[in-house]
Amino acid sequence: MMGFILALLISIGIGYIFYRHRENQQFLQQRFDQVIGLRQLIDLLRFHRRQTHQLLVMQGTSITQPMLSESLAVQKLTTTLLSQAEHAHRPMYRVLQQRVSNMLNEWPQYNLQRNQAVHGKMIRHVLYLIDDTITQSLLNTDKAAQFQHYQTIWPIVLNAIDNLSRYRYAIEKYQIGMPATARELQVHVDIFHRRLEQISMQIKQPVPPLFIESLRQKFQDIQLAELPDPQAKLRLYRHSLKLSDALYLLFDLVLSDIADDVAVNLPRRKQKNAKNETSQGLTS
Repeated sequence: MMGFILALLISIGIGYIFYRHRENQQFLQQRFDQVIGLRQLIDLLRFHRRQTHQLLVMQGTSITQPMLSESLAVQKLTTTLLSQAEHAHRPMYRVLQQRVSNMLNEWPQYNLQRNQAVHGKMIRHVLYLIDDTITQSLLNTDKAAQFQHYQTIWPIVLNAIDNLSRYRYAIEKYQIGMPATARELQVHVDIFHRRLEQISMQIKQPVPPLFIESLRQKFQDIQLAELPDPQAKLRLYRHSLKLSDALYLLFDLVLSDIADDVAVNLPRRKQKNAKNETSQGLTS
């Protein structure tokens, strides 16, 4: 009799373990589905920033072009993400939706610096939503090792974003014949490269070979002393896009590491596309 009871208790325990595992996996997959949407929103916001930057450079603040197609995609995706968010997180999504809506309507009146800053705030807001989603998911499912791995990398990503913002601000201040402004650019680029190296050392996914060295070389290829200010700033801004592409590629690999460890689906960015972004740059 005691043997039967013991066997029954063991069976119940095993069944409960399998039930909890299945529940945890479903929970994690739902959360990572939200991360996929947020990651897509970052891509759209970054592309919208590039498009609007180009239009502001060409037309100034007298833009008569109708709403960009990217704007419609951004609006639709923010609405979808809000509808899918957990009740406790919806206030942050509503704030994001309102801020994004304001930005999409007001950007033709922005100057270049404000356009960069406002888009940057939107992107950072989305990154914080990703961070909150990942953190709560790992904690709620007792994924301590993955949580520690992520917490090691996340502050470096934030520091790299701040450094990239300072680099872009330094680009606006750059003046030919003023060595201090050129030195400031070099300092920010060097720091950013170190951040990328710190992140890449923590990643299990394969990083493109000579990834960071190629970025260093592209900065050295910009002969600042031989270019007039407007052309130099344009070349530097395009270089900043390559740095941004590199950072978000590495952050994507971080998310892929975590997804692999907790056995959930997270679509990969194609390595070929990632290499093209960092090797060719995006000028739009």
